[in-house]
Amino acid sequence: MLSTIIKFRSKNNCLIILCILFLVPISVFSQINKTADSLKYKISQTKDPNAKAQNYLQLSELLSHREIGAAKSYLDSASKFGKVKMSDQLLMLLNKGYTDYYDNTGKPDSVIKYAIVAFDVATKLRNGQVKAAALNLKGNAYMTKRNFKDAEAAYLDAMRIYASLNNELAVGNLYVNLGYLFQQQHLVEEAQKQYGEADIIFKRLANTERLAQLYNNYGILYGENNQFGKSAQYFEASMHIREKLKDPLALANAYLNVGGINVLLKNYKKAEVNLLNAKVQFEKIHNIQGVTSCLTNLGELYENTKDYQKAIAYCKESIALSKANHNNEDLENALVNISNIYTKTGDYKTAYAYKDKLESLKDTIYQKSLTGEIAEMQTKFETEKKEQKIILLNKENVIQKLSISSRNTTILIIILIFIFSLLMGALFYNRYKLKQDARLQAEVINQQVLASKGIIDAEERERKRIAGELHDGIGQLFTAVKMNLEILVDRFLVKKPDAALLAEKTLAMVDESCTEVRSIAHQMMPNALIKTGLVSALRDFINKIPAEKLNISLETKGIDKPLDNTTETVLYRVIQESVNNVIKHAAATSLDILLLCDRQEITVSIEDNGKGFNTSDKNKFTGVGLRNIISRVEYLKGTVDISSAPGKGTLVAIFIPLV
Repeated sequence: MLSTIIKFRSKNNCLIILCILFLVPISVFSQINKTADSLKYKISQTKDPNAKAQNYLQLSELLSHREIGAAKSYLDSASKFGKVKMSDQLLMLLNKGYTDYYDNTGKPDSVIKYAIVAFDVATKLRNGQVKAAALNLKGNAYMTKRNFKDAEAAYLDAMRIYASLNNELAVGNLYVNLGYLFQQQHLVEEAQKQYGEADIIFKRLANTERLAQLYNNYGILYGENNQFGKSAQYFEASMHIREKLKDPLALANAYLNVGGINVLLKNYKKAEVNLLNAKVQFEKIHNIQGVTSCLTNLGELYENTKDYQKAIAYCKESIALSKANHNNEDLENALVNISNIYTKTGDYKTAYAYKDKLESLKDTIYQKSLTGEIAEMQTKFETEKKEQKIILLNKENVIQKLSISSRNTTILIIILIFIFSLLMGALFYNRYKLKQDARLQAEVINQQVLASKGIIDAEERERKRIAGELHDGIGQLFTAVKMNLEILVDRFLVKKPDAALLAEKTLAMVDESCTEVRSIAHQMMPNALIKTGLVSALRDFINKIPAEKLNISLETKGIDKPLDNTTETVLYRVIQESVNNVIKHAAATSLDILLLCDRQEITVSIEDNGKGFNTSDKNKFTGVGLRNIISRVEYLKGTVDISSAPGKGTLVAIFIPLV
């Protein structure tokens, strides 16, 4: 028996949590460890409950796929410290973290519980990324519970949000989840169509981790259609990729599926090794759903090798775990297996009892979509028509003997098919309309982006023009004036007591004017930004600020290559405006600037030790400076988070996505 496909989990937080890839190369682990150590140090140094909660949430996110148990403990710590007076933002991230944890450990009821809270708070905060992520995880939980209707609705809602945010990777992930949904209803062509859309996106993004998951899904699709050789090839390809990536959860599922397909291929020794490896991996990360899948597959393996005692023991353990965690998918598989095993041993009474439990499970919770029901009814109707034709050919008098009840049944079936066909037509029309609305919304957003880009480009061109005019025009005139004054002083200075002093003051004023014009020109369009890039321009800007006035520390990580001109210009202007605000309003003595860049986003942290302000006072956010910062960052689809309190300084956190 093939194992459950593990659906994609979206990780797209773009608030104060550091953005970490679902799978990271080993070369990045040391950086993650350093970040974790830094966060632990901050926790030990602060007494602010909300600050501690925020740092614990960051730690949990960092370790969510490497050390699942530790990630859970940090979530619990965040919940403890956040109970004092937790902000909506921290409440949202806390519930999103619990949703991820229970999704990774295979507990669907807990996933749904926390996903609902995360979605509600994200809706209040207008955070589309977290809303979509919560919907996706809730869809995964409904899939595990065999609630296909609610799973499809959650996936489609999540896809609409991600499409509006231009998150192509997340859209690809949801195509995979929808493909699996149709696959579970035996709609093979529709499943292949969804997988094909995902394949195009992942190859365009060169994302090997997602391709590995897609190969895994293809393996199960072909396995369910009895193409076991082709299925094994896809599973092996997925496993080889995952062994290189070294993610424990993904690797455990790879071992599970390679083991399952080798049971079907009757390579029992290879199947046993991989299934036991998968079971050990799942137990290490406390993934109960994965453990139950391994137990069910091991039960079938030992059934095929006629070791019925072991087979029954593994199936009973799988049934107990599945019931305890409401995992109806694995419960159904285990009930099928144990019923077959007791039949083979001659214990028909026990076999019938388990089969009765299986039928009861299907009647109460196994739900099919409208498409699946219609396909089933159409097949039944066509079969009945063929049978009637055969009977008509063999016995012409059968029609005369048909009872009124039989005719009514046939008419009822036709009416039901007609009604369901109408419903399906309405469903497809609604989906088509939703797609058209999504395209229109995407085009509106694109036009807004183009308009914003035009405004910023025009502003920078005007700055460059004014800077050139100041430097080459007024600056040169001042220089000429200074030279002429010097000549006049030398030639025609009247020898009066105060004439020399007046001349020196006049020359000094002209010299100061030249310097001021050059300074303004450089601020309007710094040469360092044009010639040597963002980091050099920032250091040049900071070096011009006297240390006795404000001690500024600048730290950069990950910016090994130049960014595109628009991003560098926006970041320079935003940091320049923030520093000027600190000088003008904060009364600070020190300022720390941290600039981080990875493959997914740029993070900027600007923290001062000034007098701070009350962030609940809306009047503090009406100034031109802050509005400019927020509008420029929003142009790059980024977010700005400002944390401050009277007497405790100010922290400005900026997050700009790169994908």
